[in-house]
Amino acid sequence: MSYVLATTEDKVRWYKYKFDQNLKAGDFELLEILDLKQVPLLGDKVAAKDAAKALGLKTWRYVKI
Repeated sequence: MSYVLATTEDKVRWYKYKFDQNLKAGDFELLEILDLKQVPLLGDKVAAKDAAKALGLKTWRYVKI
């Protein structure tokens, strides 16, 4: 099982970013359609939470894939 980051809006959008040691706040793009070739798959909630914080996200949703 993997996780991706998504918005908490009624119409969910997906956070696209480069997952590496250099995550920076605001360094992401919102996608309207989930394309699993474009979004990082994270191994657990801890990794997803760390990525969300590094990107400076105030809210996010964990989505199991």
